[in-house]
This record gives sequence, structure tokens and C-alpha cells, in this order.
Amino acid sequence: MNCPGCNAEMTDLEGDHETLRECKECGGLWVNVADLNRILLHNNLPGLEGQGGKMDADALTGQCPDCQVDLVRYVGGDRHHPLQFDTCESCGGIFLESEFADATDTAAAEKKIIEFFRAFSGKQKTKAAI
Repeated sequence: MNCPGCNAEMTDLEGDHETLRECKECGGLWVNVADLNRILLHNNLPGLEGQGGKMDADALTGQCPDCQVDLVRYVGGDRHHPLQFDTCESCGGIFLESEFADATDTAAAEKKIIEFFRAFSGKQKTKAAI
């Protein structure tokens, strides 16, 4: 599978219940929507449908590496730390760009996914909750 961000070959980071694909060139991460929802729900976060965000209809994001359908960009976070992800409306795959370059295995990638979606939906832990 080629990376939708830079077209380099992506490599699998396999774990107990999911397969994540990482791009060693740009640090992007491709995750199946069912696996993403499982990760989110197991960490007391809403599933992808409940994450909020706005679709950016003007963004040119490339094509899904699985089914070659154009990806759609969603933007969230806050004005000081805007975040975005791309999704395929056909297969539901999710592409997260560049913040995942140092995720060497699924555990590290999952931790970064959780941090990303907490920030994306505005559900960051406060210092008191940590």
C-alpha cells in the first residue's frame, strides 16, 4: 500500500487486534475505521462519528490507498492547535499525517492516536485528571 501523503510504500505495525500502516518517509499513519473505533472506545473516547470536526471541502488530500477513492479532510481541535485527518468515504480508512513519525510499534501508535483524538475532539485531560 502506498502512502496517500507522499506515495511511499507503507509498512505494517501489527498488534494484538489491529493492523496499522506507517509511512517511514512522511510519518503518516493509515488505520482501518473499525480498528480506530475500537481504540477510541477502549480509551473512553467517542467513536469516530462522535469526534466532531468540520469537513474541509476545498482540501486536496489525495486518494485512498485501498480503493482509490478521493479522501475527505476533517478539521478539528482548537484555534491554537488545529488538527486534521483524512478519511475515505468508501472504505472508512483514516490517514493521520506526520505526527506519528516516532511510533515504532502499535502500542506507541495507539498512544499517539488517543492523544490526537482527545485534542481533535477537545477532550484533553486536565492536569487534575492526569
